[in-house]
Amino acid sequence: MSDFMKWLYAQYIKPQLDAMPQEDYELHFYTFFEELTFNGEQHFNKVMEFSAVHAFLLGMRTGAGLAPYIPAGYSQAGPSGPGVSAVTPQ
Repeated sequence: MSDFMKWLYAQYIKPQLDAMPQEDYELHFYTFFEELTFNGEQHFNKVMEFSAVHAFLLGMRTGAGLAPYIPAGYSQAGPSGPGVSAVTPQ
């Protein structure tokens, strides 16, 4: 992983993840970290860094791949529901 991606994770991705409300998962997070050893937490942090960076890159590649199907000036998706999306190729 490049130094830039490690920097991006530390400066942008991780703070975003930390700020997300845990809601229904709060107990799972609490239990997980209570049972984790110091070494286990270090390994978990590296796995989380790897997973989050690659999920971010997948999102970037997916977004770039969808660009030809998104109409110019289209900034928001409408209400979600069944049926054909406004960005579905015809």
